[in-house]
Amino acid sequence: MRRIMRRFTLTMLLLLALVPGSWAKDVPLQNRIAELEARIGAYVPDPQYRDDVFGLIVVKEAITSLKAGSGGIGACLVDAATGEVVERGRNRQYDPYFRSDLHAEMDLLNRYEDRLRKQGGGNSVNDPRRCDNLVLFTSTEPCPMCLTRIINSGIQRMYYLNPDPHGGMVARQEQLPPFWRDFAAGRDFRQAECSPELLKIAADLFHHSMRNFTKK
Repeated sequence: MRRIMRRFTLTMLLLLALVPGSWAKDVPLQNRIAELEARIGAYVPDPQYRDDVFGLIVVKEAITSLKAGSGGIGACLVDAATGEVVERGRNRQYDPYFRSDLHAEMDLLNRYEDRLRKQGGGNSVNDPRRCDNLVLFTSTEPCPMCLTRIINSGIQRMYYLNPDPHGGMVARQEQLPPFWRDFAAGRDFRQAECSPELLKIAADLFHHSMRNFTKK
């Protein structure tokens, strides 16, 4: 019986090693995620950098997302008048099930707007895009989808940690359609003022994201 069980166990381990994305192949990834989590846990915000406190918050959201199997990107909304974090978000594309729209910034704004249930429209004097005191922080430069959502939300200030030269849109705002380019005029969208160490953590988190689907 022991010999049979031993053979069965060896057979299962061999099968796991042959299956793409199997537990055996995920061990190095889990080790890298654990290392990133340890770096984030040990990091203390540097007062020399204005945005370090909020940068740490978004990378903590990003590691939570990465551990759940989604992209390593996190975001938060801050009330600039008080310094209070009013909402947090993270990439949820693959957890608990696939949602192609749930990038971190989309998740963040969904949560914020759903909670406030802003009112407005053509027959209302309310302006649901009044976000004068809100600052959006995200761990990676927003993609075209997320940038236009941020513009449409009324957010005037948005700061990202990790530039994304292949998929980010902030550095390419002049390439937006004329309506969105004009709508965004005068807003402060740029890289956050965080320490080099925290910027590196944000970049490492992003590089573990699941953009490899484009190669399939």
